[in-house]
Amino acid sequence: MKRNCWMVVAALFLVPLAGAQESAPGPSSAPPARSVEPRAEQELKKMGEFLAKLPHFALEAEETFDELPDGQLRRQLTNVRRVAVERPNHVAADATGDTLNRASWYDGRTVTVLDKEHNVYATIEAPGTIDATFDKLADEYGVVLPLADLLYADPYAVLMAGVTYGRYLGIHQAAGVACHHLAFSQDTIEWQIWIDAGEKPLPRKLVITYVQEPGEPQYSAVIRRWSLEAKAPEGLFTFEAPEGAQKIDAKAMAEPQAGPAAPPETTPKGGR
Repeated sequence: MKRNCWMVVAALFLVPLAGAQESAPGPSSAPPARSVEPRAEQELKKMGEFLAKLPHFALEAEETFDELPDGQLRRQLTNVRRVAVERPNHVAADATGDTLNRASWYDGRTVTVLDKEHNVYATIEAPGTIDATFDKLADEYGVVLPLADLLYADPYAVLMAGVTYGRYLGIHQAAGVACHHLAFSQDTIEWQIWIDAGEKPLPRKLVITYVQEPGEPQYSAVIRRWSLEAKAPEGLFTFEAPEGAQKIDAKAMAEPQAGPAAPPETTPKGGR
């Protein structure tokens, strides 16, 4: 995974980083030994290769995440996220729930984010591929789309970057189906993934534990619906401003909002 720091997701595409800077290793630092079971790597690679070959797909995920207010009890919040992808350069997404009410569109030229609660939107110029656009958002705006690792052209390479430990845990249930259950660790996180054990090795569940954060908060996403066959309806990836919507600067859209805590960055990435 490309970033392995604790982040805050305050929007669907435009998300402020919290503590994204990593300290430089000391002169005596050495990279950790890598220990990944072949079966764990094999099953993850099958999933990545399957996703990479899909020309278009859509998913719906229910996300839950811990909020740990200082001096208060832990509580869990929930959002539902829907994402449609048409390779190599179209993405549409929306998220609603306890902390989000936003939608976003990438049409191969621009990324637009709409804050539906406040009826404001922001647009930025974007490169011509999904990968390059996600990298630009991360590098220039410090923002990441939750579950973005699954949308890259090579999900396996993105997910495995920075992994130091991996184990195959057997066949376990997720989203109502039997899955290969895998566990991995990186510098600051541990993550698990459940991959459909049937003919289509689709990811069904993801859990991330932020082991270096106080209370070790967790993020989880159960992908409860996949659509692989039908192409997206015409116009899905084109933004049309709602009546009365106001255009604002993209950096203003990315500023932290007052109110309930947002979920952790769901696809912490490393190895960049």
